[in-house]
Amino acid sequence: MIRERRNYVVISLLFVFCFFTLTGSVLAQLNQEETFNQFRWRNIGPVNMKGRISDIEAVENNSKVVFVAAASGGVWKSVNGGTTWTSVFDKTGIASIGDIAIYQPDPEIVWVGTGEANNRNSVAWGKGIFKSTDGGKNWDCMGLESTHQIARVLTHPSNPDIVYAAAIGHLWGWSGDRGLFKTTDGGETWIKLTNGLPDDGKHGANDIVMDPGDPNTLIVNMYKRVRTAWDYQGGSEEGGLFKSTDGGNSWRKLTSGLPEGKFGRCGLDISRSDPNVVMAIVDSEQDEEWMKDNEWSTMRGNVNGNTDEPGPGVYRSEDGGETWEYVNTFQYRPLYFSQIRINPTDPQKVYIMGMPFKYSTDGGRTVKPGDNNFLGGAPKTHVDFHAMWIDPNDGDRWYLGSDGGAYLTQDGGKTYQSFHNMCISQFYAVGVDMREPYYVYGGLQDNGTWGGPSNSRDSMGILWGHWYAIGGGDGFHVQVDPTDYRTIYCESQAGNISRFDPETYRRSYIKPGEQNIINYRDFVPEGWKPAPGQRGFFRYNWSSPIIISPHNPHTVYFGGNHLFKTVDKGDSWRIISPDLSTDNPEKQKPSGGISPDNTGAETNGTIVTISESPLKPGLIWIGTDDGNVQITMDDGVNWENLTDNLPAVLPRELWVSRVEASHFEEGTAYISVDGHRSDEFRPYVFKTTDYGKTWTDISSNLPEDEPVYVIKEDLKNPKLLFLGTEFSAYASLDGGDSWTKINNNMPPVAVHDLVIHPRDNDLIAGTHGRGIWIMDNITPLQQLTEENLEKDVAVLENRVVTRWANLRKNISYSEDMGHQIFKGQNPQSIANIDIYLKESPSDTIRIYITDLSKEITRYIPFHRGKPGLNRVRWNFQGDPTELNKQVFQVLKNYFEEEDEDKKKDILENAIADLEPYFESDQDRRQTEQYFEYVKLGYITRAPRGPQRPFAGPDNYFIRVVVDGQEYTTTLEIRSDPLFEESR
Repeated sequence: MIRERRNYVVISLLFVFCFFTLTGSVLAQLNQEETFNQFRWRNIGPVNMKGRISDIEAVENNSKVVFVAAASGGVWKSVNGGTTWTSVFDKTGIASIGDIAIYQPDPEIVWVGTGEANNRNSVAWGKGIFKSTDGGKNWDCMGLESTHQIARVLTHPSNPDIVYAAAIGHLWGWSGDRGLFKTTDGGETWIKLTNGLPDDGKHGANDIVMDPGDPNTLIVNMYKRVRTAWDYQGGSEEGGLFKSTDGGNSWRKLTSGLPEGKFGRCGLDISRSDPNVVMAIVDSEQDEEWMKDNEWSTMRGNVNGNTDEPGPGVYRSEDGGETWEYVNTFQYRPLYFSQIRINPTDPQKVYIMGMPFKYSTDGGRTVKPGDNNFLGGAPKTHVDFHAMWIDPNDGDRWYLGSDGGAYLTQDGGKTYQSFHNMCISQFYAVGVDMREPYYVYGGLQDNGTWGGPSNSRDSMGILWGHWYAIGGGDGFHVQVDPTDYRTIYCESQAGNISRFDPETYRRSYIKPGEQNIINYRDFVPEGWKPAPGQRGFFRYNWSSPIIISPHNPHTVYFGGNHLFKTVDKGDSWRIISPDLSTDNPEKQKPSGGISPDNTGAETNGTIVTISESPLKPGLIWIGTDDGNVQITMDDGVNWENLTDNLPAVLPRELWVSRVEASHFEEGTAYISVDGHRSDEFRPYVFKTTDYGKTWTDISSNLPEDEPVYVIKEDLKNPKLLFLGTEFSAYASLDGGDSWTKINNNMPPVAVHDLVIHPRDNDLIAGTHGRGIWIMDNITPLQQLTEENLEKDVAVLENRVVTRWANLRKNISYSEDMGHQIFKGQNPQSIANIDIYLKESPSDTIRIYITDLSKEITRYIPFHRGKPGLNRVRWNFQGDPTELNKQVFQVLKNYFEEEDEDKKKDILENAIADLEPYFESDQDRRQTEQYFEYVKLGYITRAPRGPQRPFAGPDNYFIRVVVDGQEYTTTLEIRSDPLFEESR
């Protein structure tokens, strides 16, 4: 018996070994990169709300040539003043941009410092400084890769080899390089300037200006700052303003008239017309008495206050920075804004970026908000301004950049032009509905929540007018009832969830609170009052998750520090969990350093991801922003904290960016963990098959510097996984054993969310910087199962193809926009025939398509068959009939004949000659009418080839011949359901 059992074990182990070896060999033969390269993304926008701009620079002698730095969407260039734009930085692999500098004597030389230097919670990072010598066509990385965020690049006015880079460094920790760097050989080597500047590895350089008449005279701001998921601390006594008069070899601190004590982020500018005039907007420490006297807070930005005692605000020097005058108390959110500009033609005109844009005509002593057109930011423009370029030859011509994109004014801000033709929208999360065609919804950074079609049925494409607003504030999660597209749940910061009807624009605010939580008193003591700075008893993340139960569309879950559940669309809620976070009081204190900044972005100890099992109602997984993973199997009655079960390789208390319950096995789930807020950039992806008791690392071959934001399991193939990182999208066909980058034609950009449409099997990506992208029809990938991969040839099943209408329905406001229009891409009107080959065929693959009546036939030879997935495109055209071929020959002879009498004879005799090819009276009438159009001159030349009949709605039989072996499949083509509904 013992011997028999041993043999059984050996045989079993051999079977398992052979199975996995065989499977591995099949996958090894499958070129996953080549397979995924068969798929392309299409960008659907939107451009209505645009996105944050971090810098704008133009050529001084030709302001039509302008570069825009999108904070997380790369670099864009226009050569016609913004009429059209080209994304010129995508090949570098970086989307987060800090600053641009043009070497004005030769504008073909352009520098880009990567890594946005605004310190908000959602900013990304870069990989050094880049240089172009051909106006942005090509770029070379010139070093400083570990600085992460470069706030300013400054070129010498006459020597192209001398450049300064102000690097603020890592936002989330003290690793990497930071400080002020200089090159004297065009970027080949860099030296860190330290003589007199803080050099402790914690102070970075934020802004630098150069005397336009003396390039050796420089002023730089150095400051210290660090951010965590729950806090921002900025400012130090060592920071401040420093001046050099020897090209940066030595520095001395400027103090006369400036605030004492801790000094923070400071924006600088120097007058072009009077270099003695220097302006600074300063973040400095202030005591409670000063704040009270000035009614001052960083979130209000009080203007024109008491300037007797130096404090935060605007300073002016008229002796090159040696002494300073405190001219205004205005300073709005220094960690996020802190930009000031002097008009190059009039040093009394000063402009301050912020919310809103403000200006002064008396050197900053009196600051005014703008009017209701441009300067005020409302209602005509977005309010959060970050960038400004003023034409030195015309002080009334400005380019400005805000959280709402880029603008141009030609009259000093009285009127403006808004550029709606670059897609740089910053999505946090996306959702879809079940209309046909389906709509996509998403929440954006500082631009609310929007919805728009995946297919507009408009030949112009998906335009800005096809999108509509759903919610305000910063937009985050959005979910749509799959049975009723008029029930949309969306959310903005601090847990402000609402239910919205896009047809009536009726909104119901449904945030859980005392009035609508059924069991409120079970958790909140009678008489409870919030502590100073506390928003409420419950904590909500900056981006609070919403999910609709896959088992009941009226059941919705919403995450705070507790999990909330509603069964009546949010009219009432029930708390179904304890506090699921670590509830660390040290992570719940006011944030901001010397300038408090508590917007809700720092709220910690909250749920950030929820997933209910599609297989078992009430089996719910959650992840928190402080590292907890918890599970309930009974809809919240009992909870188990799985955090201690996670692998030791995973640092604790990192952000659990996504938890994904499996669609195939009840105990299986995936998590992704994003550590970048702790200065940890490795990808962490894990899988459990036993309800979280044990976990397997499936990060495999992912790049070491790409934290993961989202993981998705396919709805039909358990081995097919997708994930999004800071720089790319990836896919795996082997359950995470190996990953392949699938950006293909999608630019390198942070992929914050992924959705697989449950009916159409499209993959939708929400990017934080380049809008929404759709990979149409991933059904072939879903069929690359182990069973099909074992076959020599697998002709895959086809998704039903819809011949969508092409209506030109928005011509009235589309064509009149000229070239300043964005056209999102509708899906292509084609059918794909997908064939998996284990090996390359020895001969051409032959594909035959016929409808059931054999009225439409098509033969397609495919010469490029290779191992893996092969996609053959069919444009719905059949083979030309004999009549089509003969008509083409008649027209060819007609247009080639130069003798007019003979040409006339050709057409007059044509009908008689074609008599044998007419199969019906309709054939005759159509041909006669066609030739009549030729006689009347409506048709002026012969077609390139015989006309081909188009395949209409029907079922089609497809026969594929590979090396003499025949394989079959079918394809259904249907008409646009819009026409069916209208009958």
